[in-house]
Amino acid sequence: MSGLWSTDRPEFAERVAKLAGGTTYRTPTGGRGTKEDHLPDAHAIAAALSFARQSPDDIGPDVAYCWVLQSDAYRQKVTRRLSIMLRSHKFRTMAQHRLAAAEAAWAVMIHGVRVKVDQPADLRPYDWDRLLLAAIAELHDSAWDALAEAERRYRSAA
Repeated sequence: MSGLWSTDRPEFAERVAKLAGGTTYRTPTGGRGTKEDHLPDAHAIAAALSFARQSPDDIGPDVAYCWVLQSDAYRQKVTRRLSIMLRSHKFRTMAQHRLAAAEAAWAVMIHGVRVKVDQPADLRPYDWDRLLLAAIAELHDSAWDALAEAERRYRSAA
């Protein structure tokens, strides 16, 4: 699973950097970078993505921030919210496994690593895989949706 979205991160990072007022490409000029302000990149990214937040429960900007920076800054908040979001009729019988799936999905999405999670004894492998893939898809979609919304709002404000 670690390679599911391996080609997405460069495009995603470049679009976030552009939105945050720069680019991931830097040509040194006279021993300095070309960045004109002194705002740390992480702060510029957080500010740019904050325009995408549609409600207090919206995890998209947090996922996008952590994905582009490969940070665990919002891990606990996002994984708890994600486990709640996975309460659909398809996963009703898997309530006790949703948080574990959210944690495993976070490791795959944000850090590109597959964590060893013991297969729950009371779930078929097929059901566990469906839960895990649903969690990964939700993280992935929320990050891309947040970026698209931030870009849309930035363009409409300009």
